[in-house]
Amino acid sequence: MEASWLQTVLDWVQLHPNATGWLIFLVALGESLLLVGILLPGAAILVGLGTLVGLGVVDFYTAWITASLGAFVGDGISFWIGHHYKKGLLKIWPMYKFPKLIEQGQSFFTKWGILSVFIGRFVGLVRPIIPAIAGMMEMPLKKYLMVSTIAAILWSPFYLLPGMLFGNAMGALSKVAGKLAILVLIFVATVALVYWLIQLLYGFLLPRTHKMLSNVLVWTQKHPHIGKLTSGLIDPRKPEKGSLALMATFIIALTITSLFFILNSNTIGDWSISVNTFMQAFHTDWTEPVMLFILAATHDLTIIIPSVLVFIWLIRRKKETAAGHWAFIVVTGYILALFINYFSSEFEKQWFGFHHLTWFICVISFWSALISGALPHKARSWPYTLATLLIAMTSFAQLFFLQKSLGVVLISIFSAILWASVVAIAYRMRTRKQFLGWPVSAIFFSFQGVLIVIVLIFFAQELKQVPNPIFKKISTQQWTNSKLEERNDWLNRPKQAFQIHYKGDLAILSKQLKSQGWKTITPKAWKDIWTAASTDKNSKNIAIIPTTNNGKIESVIFSKRKDKLLLALHLWQQPIVIGESKDKVYAGHVSNHEIITKYGLTFWKSFEDNSAIESFIQLLNNNNFIVFNKNNQQYFLQVKEIP
Repeated sequence: MEASWLQTVLDWVQLHPNATGWLIFLVALGESLLLVGILLPGAAILVGLGTLVGLGVVDFYTAWITASLGAFVGDGISFWIGHHYKKGLLKIWPMYKFPKLIEQGQSFFTKWGILSVFIGRFVGLVRPIIPAIAGMMEMPLKKYLMVSTIAAILWSPFYLLPGMLFGNAMGALSKVAGKLAILVLIFVATVALVYWLIQLLYGFLLPRTHKMLSNVLVWTQKHPHIGKLTSGLIDPRKPEKGSLALMATFIIALTITSLFFILNSNTIGDWSISVNTFMQAFHTDWTEPVMLFILAATHDLTIIIPSVLVFIWLIRRKKETAAGHWAFIVVTGYILALFINYFSSEFEKQWFGFHHLTWFICVISFWSALISGALPHKARSWPYTLATLLIAMTSFAQLFFLQKSLGVVLISIFSAILWASVVAIAYRMRTRKQFLGWPVSAIFFSFQGVLIVIVLIFFAQELKQVPNPIFKKISTQQWTNSKLEERNDWLNRPKQAFQIHYKGDLAILSKQLKSQGWKTITPKAWKDIWTAASTDKNSKNIAIIPTTNNGKIESVIFSKRKDKLLLALHLWQQPIVIGESKDKVYAGHVSNHEIITKYGLTFWKSFEDNSAIESFIQLLNNNNFIVFNKNNQQYFLQVKEIP
């Protein structure tokens, strides 16, 4: 499974602009409808659609017009509902379920009057309610239509612009690291969706949590056996140690049972195979360093040392209750991670490494509950949102490097969050004293950042170990008679033809080309990007941004400068051997480059020029030690043995 599915989607969007326009219209309409806009993540979807505009696959004016029409119609329907039902609207379901929202809308309309329709279009909290309030308060229709029209026209580009800018950035990134651009797009979409879900759930649960816990406490008193399991956790009058032990037993049993069913589920197994195939298609020299940095956050070293330092700080600050629960979640989280790894039987290494995702989720989930209590009421959802995003990122990285199957990742998330929630409830019910959470966060994340770098230096090699490639054995005649192949770009599309083939030691070829003024370059992906970002046109060391073939950057680049142009030979090692020879085989192309400055980078950019291959062959004619023959529009090079 390659990335060609994305090109299929983009092609469909370009071929069906009207369908895309209707989608933008419906999203903007739904995002503007009374109360529906609260439940629909319309703003996030519009940012995503704006990304398509930035990528150039959707026309800007089409997006602008359809989004404006959708916003105008959605607000108009809400205005009509308010005008029709007037004060009776407040008694209709589900309006009476949102008294605070209605109160905010009325206060907003009273304060700003006719301008509230315009301002409210740009304020997410009151946008789905203000038009209905305006209708209910009998705002003149002509004034409403005038203000609503202007607001809708100006609002659309306001929400499309972030996505457009992001799409432009992704367009730039895709030119050098296309598959990473896709991963970034997926990640940003996930971030927007997760943020919307967390805000929605947090807003729903926060005012109801105390009542829910009280009901559970009352209910458990009627069931003495169940009460032993739960009441100690939510009743401050009882110690929680026995309850935590019983709850731990229950969660472990539930985890093992879930693991058994998940690992033996054909559906989950099929999903895991599909996810693994998808992730393998995105393994490139550009994506792996980024994903490895994220994965390093789940290494045992980056969890235990920051956790110990946080524990020491809590003890020194005489926060014994917090320190005790922190130590408890760190120890039990590691034990739970060991249980999951043991029963999933996916790894030989059980004690130390990158694969204890459950441990990281336990710690980061409890961290969010620990520090949120000291934050202002409106900001308390941020730790939970950040924790959820970190969990999503690290889980994605675990799947990317095949550290865990999809089923085990799901059960790791489920069991870790459940256990951290139990311990967090026990902690919050035992102390009313709050403390500043920023020192805990600063200690944990700053030291984790330092340790991530250490882990990448000393422990990343085990993830970089890839299976030995399978080499196909062919004869010399088969090699020289091979069909013309092309380099594939990030969307698996053919680009430059591989007109140059070389059999032999690159060091020998490098020595011969060097005698004619050629320079040997070993591409370094992100290091070359850094070089391009830190140089200008007058620099001596201007980078050639590496390209990819089947996810791998060039094995080597040979370059020779001539006036303002640069002639470059790009070679990739091929998975073939010729006869009994131990020499490696390479294939590539020759291209001319010119210096450009774009996206803040200064680099040698290739351009269409059929004379490049002719210039290279002419140079070879002047070399007595490099021999070649031409067949099927290809040149097959070898270096003579030097006596």
